[in-house]
Amino acid sequence: MGKYKNKSYSLRIDDELMKKVKMIAEAEDRPVSKQLERIIRQYVEQYEQEHGRINSAELSVTKTG
Repeated sequence: MGKYKNKSYSLRIDDELMKKVKMIAEAEDRPVSKQLERIIRQYVEQYEQEHGRINSAELSVTKTG
């Protein structure tokens, strides 16, 4: 089995919003997963412009459940 660089996550999203994302992804000729990644990446870039760069070395990911 291959190893993926990217992690996968379950995502609950409003049906109407998902339909819109699918339409945008189709219009831009990319898979929905890549469209969602692009949207998230753009948001993070915008956030960093407003609040300063996030140092990924300092990030700590914890699992809750």
